[in-house]
Amino acid sequence: WLRSLPDEYMTSKQTVSYTGLFDDVAADAWYAPAVDYVKYGRIMNGMGSNRFQPNTQMTRAMFAQVLYALEGAPSVRGLSCPFTDAGGSWYTDAVIWASENGIVTGYGEGKFGPTDNITREQMAVMLYRYAEYKKYDTTVAGMSVKEYADYEAISEWALEAMAWANAEGLITGRTASTIVPSGTATRAEAATILMRFLESAAANK
Repeated sequence: WLRSLPDEYMTSKQTVSYTGLFDDVAADAWYAPAVDYVKYGRIMNGMGSNRFQPNTQMTRAMFAQVLYALEGAPSVRGLSCPFTDAGGSWYTDAVIWASENGIVTGYGEGKFGPTDNITREQMAVMLYRYAEYKKYDTTVAGMSVKEYADYEAISEWALEAMAWANAEGLITGRTASTIVPSGTATRAEAATILMRFLESAAANK
């Protein structure tokens, strides 16, 4: 994805006016640097009318599309969608790619739930599987996630991924004592998590 950045990225990163990027992203918003990062990295786009819609909920289809774009949108020609509710849409190729590479497995019974708001633990699992797909080091040193009061609310299938995401500083507590695994994520939060993930991956190469 680094090769996709424009030559002037680092210069623009220092001087860009966020109002010039999206009308609904203030320069002093906590997520403004992340929006800048994903926009210039061509990882996330706006939602039309020069708006990023930072407070809009991130869906499962949106997040699959983000990872697909991050990978350079490889061809899925000749492959069919394994989910009955994810065909014939703007996100279909992304879902096919993600399923083919073990990044998503769906809900069972042929369902993916593309329009469902993605939960924090679902996001952690998709990122974790993508990191494994990229052969990044996903070793977890310690279980800092156990320090949260709602640790036991983490689904068993998401525990390893949540432990990794928390240890890497990708998904931190919603409060000092809770990590809220079943909570949903906004586009601003997703942009921030993606920025942390990519910066961590770059630093560990």
